[in-house]
Amino acid sequence: MENLLGSKLKDLREGLNFSYQQLADQVGVAKQSIFKFEKGHSKPGAETLLKLADLFNVPYSFFYENPSASLNFENIRFRDAHKIFNVESHLKEVTNTVIDYISKFLELEKIMGYVRQFENPLEDMVITTEKDIEKAAKVLRKRWKVGNSPILDVVEMLESKGVFVVEVSRAEDFCGLSGQLNKNIPIIVLNERSLTLERKRFTALHELGHIVLKFDESFSDDKMEFYCNFFAGAVLIVDEALYSEFGKNRTLISLAELKRIKELYGISIQAIIIRARQTEFIDNRTYNDWWQAYNEWYSGGDNTNDFGRFKCQEKATRFNNMVTQGVTEGRLSWSKAAELSGKKIDNLKKELNVLNFNVRN
Repeated sequence: MENLLGSKLKDLREGLNFSYQQLADQVGVAKQSIFKFEKGHSKPGAETLLKLADLFNVPYSFFYENPSASLNFENIRFRDAHKIFNVESHLKEVTNTVIDYISKFLELEKIMGYVRQFENPLEDMVITTEKDIEKAAKVLRKRWKVGNSPILDVVEMLESKGVFVVEVSRAEDFCGLSGQLNKNIPIIVLNERSLTLERKRFTALHELGHIVLKFDESFSDDKMEFYCNFFAGAVLIVDEALYSEFGKNRTLISLAELKRIKELYGISIQAIIIRARQTEFIDNRTYNDWWQAYNEWYSGGDNTNDFGRFKCQEKATRFNNMVTQGVTEGRLSWSKAAELSGKKIDNLKKELNVLNFNVRN
């Protein structure tokens, strides 16, 4: 049986650099008792446990909570399920990865005193038309205070708003999926093997659509997928921004201009063409002409996947940032930081290369 209490007590003691004797003196027990608590040879009584909780500023229940025991990954939206041979086995493996990662994340947040909150910026909207999608994209940008400018880092934006972004590397042909943790914490899973940078941004926002958009009850799954794609493109570049980039009274648009928009907004050229039609900058006939011209150019061999590169990291960094802060502030021992990160202590020390600067004299 896992010695959860002992493991947590050891992490807290080492985090404050207490010896067995120092901790024993603080709570009024023998040095050998602390050793036995940590090894699981005996358990502290209620009075001692209350003293430990008070000393380390954690709730009494902290010593008995298993972060992953009560976690449920549910309401999963998986648009690429039809591409997977054994989808049930695949989902089970991905779910286990998600729960393992998030249980460590939640434990880290508890140690660091971080309170996760997510508020749906579109809670008061119901989507019935494409115009509603355009409006929803603008409302989200306004309420999340990003205006009409390019979003520099979609993943960072999502993490800052309380969305868990879990990056996996799976051989299967799928881009991403979304769901909820215990019905109230949104989760987006991104498969890095299948994603270019632009595709990763688009997929993250598509999955966000499943989380924040409330659709008319009559919508089919296919229609919801279509609208989530629409939403992703509209969030990446709103109609006013697209019109501004193209300019007025145009008769021709060059590939170089599409490349510049791709580099600036982090949206693929294919998605830009679709947005041009969605915003009625071009009509159906012109839209088909653009696609034909682009496909002929693309199949000609005079191009690379790096044609127009958006310069951004697009990596989930909040977990590692919190680990660094925890080690720096002495709230995480190196052993606990290594355990949560899944890395060897020596490798973690080299990676973090912690050099501390005083904030207060």
